Amino acid sequence: MNRIIFSSVFIILFLNAFSAFAQHPGDPGENAPGGVEVSIPSEDISIYGLLYRPKKLDKNLPGVVIVHGWAPYNSSPIEEYSYVAKEYSDAGYVALAITMRGWKPTGGKDDCGLKQPRDVVSAAKWLSKQRGVDPDKIALRGQSLGGQVVLSAAALSSTIKTTAAYFPITDFRLWGVTTNHNQLVKDDYIYGMCTAEGTPEDRSPLYVSDKITGSVLLLHGENDKNVVIAHSKLIYQKMLESKQDVTLYVAKGGGHGSGGPGWENHNEVVYKYFQEKMGVVNKGKHNDK
Repeated sequence: MNRIIFSSVFIILFLNAFSAFAQHPGDPGENAPGGVEVSIPSEDISIYGLLYRPKKLDKNLPGVVIVHGWAPYNSSPIEEYSYVAKEYSDAGYVALAITMRGWKPTGGKDDCGLKQPRDVVSAAKWLSKQRGVDPDKIALRGQSLGGQVVLSAAALSSTIKTTAAYFPITDFRLWGVTTNHNQLVKDDYIYGMCTAEGTPEDRSPLYVSDKITGSVLLLHGENDKNVVIAHSKLIYQKMLESKQDVTLYVAKGGGHGSGGPGWENHNEVVYKYFQEKMGVVNKGKHNDK
């Protein structure tokens, strides 16, 4: 099959089957207001981000890095997640939304969770040094591929105090045999570009979860067919056996993506968890997107 045509089919299938990014409340091409553009060095690339600070910043506050899920490569997923970061800043956090390698404006190639965790660690360490940020209270929040990446990042650095991972891929081999993706997607992505470097285990947080020193909140829809709930249950059980600080929230009737049945109060769950682990200035207003 012609590669250009195949790639187009791949993008359409992936967008329909695996899209887990937040709804965009603004106009296309528009980021949430108030963000400051930043560039964060990370190994061979610079990570593009948008930094949001609360209007009142009279003491050091917790910081949170917001990591998007998979999106078509010709899109800019930070647009959607800038609104999530804005909500967190309204709730009393210094929030940083980043674009992972593989997506614009950061650029580079998506490596399916191989180098991307180290990029997130770079972003977290950078955030910990910014004005108004408590360096001992750094959180990560990621969805789907982003959930996979933030869990792996949490295993790489003690800078991370707590992590919220939505429907994360925790075992890459398991994902390949349980996902409901079309075979074209599996062949092109899971068994294609994601095998170019490293092994499935190298990009699976399940195998490094014992190195996570911070607390972890896993959120997963019980009816998720893209990334089955077994991913979260496996890492949850392993961390429990290691006597680590881990919590599993099951969205009853929920599927892949943090919208629809079962996901109505997911933001409240994460806010409460982060408040317990780090504290916040105020809860603020937010939408459960």
